[in-house]
Amino acid sequence: MTMNKLLHIVLLMLVGVECGFAQSDTARCISPSKTTTSIFSLDVGMGSQRDTYISPITYDGMHLRLAYHNMCQNEKSSITRVLEGGIDYQLTENPAGNHIMHTLLADFRWAAMHRWRNVPLSRLDVMVGPLAHFRGGLLYNPNNSNNVVSARIHAAVGVNAMASYLTSLKNRRLKLCYEVSLPMVGAMFSPEYDEAYYEIYVGNHSGLAHFAWWGNRFDITNYVFADYSIGANTVLRVGYRNRIESSNVCHIHTCAISHALVLGIGCNLLTK
Repeated sequence: MTMNKLLHIVLLMLVGVECGFAQSDTARCISPSKTTTSIFSLDVGMGSQRDTYISPITYDGMHLRLAYHNMCQNEKSSITRVLEGGIDYQLTENPAGNHIMHTLLADFRWAAMHRWRNVPLSRLDVMVGPLAHFRGGLLYNPNNSNNVVSARIHAAVGVNAMASYLTSLKNRRLKLCYEVSLPMVGAMFSPEYDEAYYEIYVGNHSGLAHFAWWGNRFDITNYVFADYSIGANTVLRVGYRNRIESSNVCHIHTCAISHALVLGIGCNLLTK
């Protein structure tokens, strides 16, 4: 074997190794990844509460909410997972302004949605999937002599949907989203109309759980928000949340409506 042939073989081997490294780097760059957006937010707005177990009158006033929202998009499986938990507080008063009512409610929801890209417009994603929902808490009216507290417990499954549009503002990433959560069937807690909680405490536990469906309970949450990247991974969120909850069981009618401005901050994380 001549020296020229030997040099030629060595050169081909080096080129092959270099191509192998390049292909490996390219594969790492284009490998499927997860994008996780974690946001801590504060809702500030107005709300109303009507619970005929406590009072036939609707109470209106301040609405506050602290929440954590986590959205994970898996590029490989086209699945978007949403996990959210929050605590709501309302300080409301009757139309005369001489009675107040406190409301403290916590909620948790989980959804796994299939994502369709560029439907029907470029950079517009549409997502739909199942929802698991839990909400519970207390209403406290210190002005009542007998029924001062009304408990709220509701667990359900339903549908969660979202549309997101990716654009930019001043050369920074801007994501516009609309999300709707719609519980459909589940179970809820309710005493009888004239049943005191003391009776439950001393042992009257029958008939407290009720099948919940759109015939006796309807809930919907509309959430519109914009995520604006203000740093390498930092995200600022501004949005609006509207929630409607109503029920009619055991001759007890409830209706809660809230409208709130949402301000949040969090981060985007990219993982493989």
